[in-house]
Amino acid sequence: MTLANRLTLVRFLLPCLFIPALMDLVPYGRPLALLIFLVGTASDWLDGYVARRWNCATDFGRLMDPLADKILVAAALVCFIAIEPKIVRAWMVVAIVSREFVVTGLRLLAVQKGIVISAQALGKHKTAWQMIAIISLLVYEALADIPAHLPPWLAHWLPIVAVPTLVVLFYLVTLLTLLSGILYLWRYRALYTGNI
Repeated sequence: MTLANRLTLVRFLLPCLFIPALMDLVPYGRPLALLIFLVGTASDWLDGYVARRWNCATDFGRLMDPLADKILVAAALVCFIAIEPKIVRAWMVVAIVSREFVVTGLRLLAVQKGIVISAQALGKHKTAWQMIAIISLLVYEALADIPAHLPPWLAHWLPIVAVPTLVVLFYLVTLLTLLSGILYLWRYRALYTGNI
């Protein structure tokens, strides 16, 4: 097994650490959850770099690498419904996760027909904004978890400024996610309309 694939497999284990940390089942769990998510994001970049640098990309990696990312993102979003329902609504998470299922299904359908669906520009923007939103909310949660260590002015203003900003950010992410899913479905409609 290649080093890139080993890194991918490690990322499948991260939600097992991330979820208990984010749900406050360990001391200083939320700062720890932020660290785990950042490790997952860095290892995603690293395994892609290793696969390209040493020309060791495999079919396993092409399939499992994005799946590992989606599982960690879904874990964060589902936990956010429980801990920050005013910021991350259940319908947003359903929309985001459904889009991922639909596009993954479309890709599998395309593979059966010998077609490769590569990431589109809007899909890349969607992924980037998802990561920005999730990491921003994790930073907020980590800071809120250690209020005694914050200056009083920051502890006072943090929720006042951060919460509305995060609400807007997650609405933006949801909109981008839905738009990119619709564009995939439209661009590759021949796959499911039988015109290919």
